[in-house]
Amino acid sequence: MFEKNLESVIGIDTDKGVVHFYSANKGERDSIKYFAGNYKAKPFSKEFYDKLGDIIARYRESNPAGSLQRVSLVLSDSTVLTDTVNLPIINKRAMDTSLDASLANLYGDSDVKFNRMLAMQNRQFATYAISGMRMEMLVKLNKLLSDNQIGVSNVTYFSAAATNAAMALNPKLKNASFALLDIKEDCARIVLVVKGKTFGFYSLPFGTHVLRRDLVEAEDMLFDHPSAELLVLNAKEKAKAKALTAAEDFMALPLEEESEEEISEQAEPIADADAEEDDDFEDEEEAVAEQVVISGKLRKKTPRKLPKFMQRPIPETEQAFVYENFRVFVKWTLEFIASNTSITSLGAPEAVYVNMPDELSFLYDMVNAEEENGIKFLPLSAEKSELVRKNLELYGGFFVKQMNKFNNFHSTQLDSIKTKKTSDSAKKAASGKSGADTAKKIWETIKKIATTEIGGSK
Repeated sequence: MFEKNLESVIGIDTDKGVVHFYSANKGERDSIKYFAGNYKAKPFSKEFYDKLGDIIARYRESNPAGSLQRVSLVLSDSTVLTDTVNLPIINKRAMDTSLDASLANLYGDSDVKFNRMLAMQNRQFATYAISGMRMEMLVKLNKLLSDNQIGVSNVTYFSAAATNAAMALNPKLKNASFALLDIKEDCARIVLVVKGKTFGFYSLPFGTHVLRRDLVEAEDMLFDHPSAELLVLNAKEKAKAKALTAAEDFMALPLEEESEEEISEQAEPIADADAEEDDDFEDEEEAVAEQVVISGKLRKKTPRKLPKFMQRPIPETEQAFVYENFRVFVKWTLEFIASNTSITSLGAPEAVYVNMPDELSFLYDMVNAEEENGIKFLPLSAEKSELVRKNLELYGGFFVKQMNKFNNFHSTQLDSIKTKKTSDSAKKAASGKSGADTAKKIWETIKKIATTEIGGSK
């Protein structure tokens, strides 16, 4: 299944600062070799390219026999954008112009190389799927690898490559619509696939380490959003300051004394109301908790307390504890599917295929027993090799020529980008008009009938 002479994959994780080298001899899975190098630099800065070049040079020195004439380059999901655009049906040339205008309206005169494909068409509208990467980034990466005697066969991104791996490990998924849940040790990835093409993705900052057998992890503790927490903390402080001012104003008002009979008449109904609402107040008080406490230079975060009616029974077995923790993955997967109707309308996922260790297989029966989920969670494959199972985004890089071609940025495109940009700049200078100006005029003529719908992940 491997493309001839394509035996190496280079993955650049700009989110974690890691460069992955993944290779196999003649497509033999048992011969896979894996190396990784770490760096610290702002993504795509001069320092980033310098350090990346050093890592690649050291790898070549230590692996002179490695096949790097044609490699598959796989980048982080944060380097790509995906979208869907709806356009009214007109003639083909006008459709192409209308799509260009729509992209210019959505993203401006951006330095992005777009791939596009017709995802669905009816009598009124055509829906296009879009994927894009920055041209400057593609050109610089291509030059850097060329300077190190490495030929780039194509460029793609982690979620698209993980989809390739899923279809290679489970051939019945080829051309199918499904959701992929790839759970790693410290993170997880959710991917929406429509007819064998990756259209959307989402990442979670936690993985199998939260599937504890002795404790139910608080969901709000799994995320770290310091900016949002600071905003909420400041809002609470402002609210308290306002309440204090209102109390001072109230205390400054003249006091009007009431007779003992009036006080007696009002006391009984108040007491009765308090008695009836005691339980409700207890629950409400449990739901309110200071989640962020500032103490000196430390920021302490505490779990949110939920009211009793929102609490589930305490698990009694180890498997039950693991399942309660696994439910957070189920929740986010279902939320992601439900929130991306612009993608699922093109092909509803048949099931959620999960990539996780075999020792957690008991979770499938437990989660599928909850019928309200509305979709089955199934194991991706019975793959035993950890080098494959733990690195779907790298393993899938071997199959870029056979699968998911929509998300590939070919080396021929990279070679022509710089020339095309130079030519376009010259034309702009001669005409005195930018592409954005032209696109804006076109957009003004069609925006009354064109409808755009943004979907996927950015």
